[in-house]
Amino acid sequence: MTVNDDIKRCARETGFTLAGIVSVRDAEGIEFPPGRGLKRPADVYPGALSFVVLGIVVADEAQNTSVSIPGGYYPGLSEEQYFNFYYEITETRAWRLAHRLKEEFGLNSRPTHRVALKPAASLAGLGHIGRSTLLITPDWGPRVRLVGLLVEQELSPDPPFARDLCAEQPLCREKPLCIAACPYRAIAPGDSRGVPPGKKVNIERCVVYHVIDRQITKPWDRFIRRASERGFMECTLCNLACPYGEGIEKKGIPPVPGAI
Repeated sequence: MTVNDDIKRCARETGFTLAGIVSVRDAEGIEFPPGRGLKRPADVYPGALSFVVLGIVVADEAQNTSVSIPGGYYPGLSEEQYFNFYYEITETRAWRLAHRLKEEFGLNSRPTHRVALKPAASLAGLGHIGRSTLLITPDWGPRVRLVGLLVEQELSPDPPFARDLCAEQPLCREKPLCIAACPYRAIAPGDSRGVPPGKKVNIERCVVYHVIDRQITKPWDRFIRRASERGFMECTLCNLACPYGEGIEKKGIPPVPGAI
């Protein structure tokens, strides 16, 4: 069994459904939109040589719950003003994994959400960047949430994902369902490839962008599913429209023996 196999086994046992590996060298070349709080791997963890991309499956919409406390403006919200449940879940599990890899294999690593995770996940073989710019996985569609683990050791990278799942999907050949599902046409038509980072989705038209407004006004309020005055489940209409994610609620996620 290789170190890669050990890492992926430990990832599954820590509660991750997806795990893929890309070299930091390749991850450094990822372009990302400015002003979103993203960084290059070397700026997050100098000395890291490998990047493990980890994912959980969103089997219930409650996993998309966030709480926004007015007082900041995107992307300047501090961690004291914005609480995102799947960020907390994935990062907590990633820290558990990091501690286990240190104890069992002597690997030094650090979790992060600051590196551009979707393109890194595609480079790590986990899925295709769809028309919505979301990562589309063959089994779960875009209903996955990601975190990264920067590792000091050089690991063998996984082959990049080569299929175009959107082009393969008969229901999306005439007009992608994710684009049609967006109530404010935030997603530009066409392929995501070749489009400059940040230009495919107009975040000013995205409902999720407006849940942090000091005063949430119509029409944005119409599509916000509230748990409390400032607690909400993010708009996931483009996620839910993807045929690859259908049936998750019924089929569930395969259990992992020994998962904690």
